[in-house]
Amino acid sequence: MNKDGKIVLIEKTVRTVPYGFLGVLFSVYLSKELGLGAFLIGVVLALTVASSAIYTLVASVFADRLGRKRTLIFFALTDATAGALLFSSDSLWAPVAAGIVGNMTVGAGEVGPFLTLEQAILPGASDSKRRTLGFSIYNLVGYVSSSAGALLAGLPQYIGPGIGGYRPLFLAYLASGLLGAYLYSRLSIRVEKERTASASSNVLSDASKPVVRKLSALFALDSFGGGFVGISILSYYFYTRYSLSLDSLGLLFAGTQIITAISFLVAERIARQIGLIKTMVYTHIPSNLLLAMIPFVSSVPIAVGLLLSRQSLSQMDVPTRQSYVMSVVPEADRTPAAGFTNVSRSIAQTPSPSLAGYTIAALWLGSPFVIAGGLKVAYDLSLYKIFHRLKPPQESKATGES
Repeated sequence: MNKDGKIVLIEKTVRTVPYGFLGVLFSVYLSKELGLGAFLIGVVLALTVASSAIYTLVASVFADRLGRKRTLIFFALTDATAGALLFSSDSLWAPVAAGIVGNMTVGAGEVGPFLTLEQAILPGASDSKRRTLGFSIYNLVGYVSSSAGALLAGLPQYIGPGIGGYRPLFLAYLASGLLGAYLYSRLSIRVEKERTASASSNVLSDASKPVVRKLSALFALDSFGGGFVGISILSYYFYTRYSLSLDSLGLLFAGTQIITAISFLVAERIARQIGLIKTMVYTHIPSNLLLAMIPFVSSVPIAVGLLLSRQSLSQMDVPTRQSYVMSVVPEADRTPAAGFTNVSRSIAQTPSPSLAGYTIAALWLGSPFVIAGGLKVAYDLSLYKIFHRLKPPQESKATGES
């Protein structure tokens, strides 16, 4: 990777460490310290995801006109603002406002404007033959950093009782936003979209529209299901079902993030052998079956084992999905393609946390696992049926297809 690619990886690290501990402790903070029930926690999480969807839409439409670098700096500063809100007040309005203003990740994997713009920048920062490896490293860095953040989630119970114990972590979130803004300011002009007469706006070409629309619809289904079992929902489940402490939850989700990070490198190797679409589907279906089994066990070790086994497979589709989207559209369409597919994921995920909270309150604590598993298997089967014949150029050349 060139200098810009390395800056993106460093900023990914800086950004996702706070996302790691926020994903684990945010729902516990709302429940334990602010007294919210499952449904209201779901509503707050839904507002957080909704704001991320709006930011992603703004980035996908306007970033190439305003400048990718300038847009990334702006969104880094919104994270700093969110951290300041959490740090400065212990009232209920603070986490609600922070969730709306910032881009904190509380769902299933990172979504938002950072992902959209960095996904568009990375192909130009690395060799096209190793694009999937580049995305694997990008996601590996994020999950390793998030695992380190998850380990910090137990600090509040050692720092002191009550809300004050959370403030050092909220301050770290603020600092990460400021540092991220500085790092983005070091990006070169090469990260910007090339200005040409035929690519003067963030509108997809006619050739790309059918593909991006179908992918967006399928990714939306996957994300809708994934939103039922985002990190904060999983954290709430294990906190409520097994009474795990914050430090135990931190260790658990640090483990899931490490396993996930390792899986990205395995995904790249598998993709080279069987292709991107098959890698996405063949690893995703068993992971979703494991997910649906979790609420049917009563033993903590077995439940943890199922979760870790699921994580070893469930995110292999992330770098392969990103590489696939960037491979099947021309360079001029990369930002809008990344934006529209990520917007569809963000919008679809918006109602999921509140629906998960409702099903927990009205039906059964384990219902989100079953719903998510079923929806995501439906996505896998549909994706394979529609796209298994549309191969990226590098795969077509390897097999001698036109």
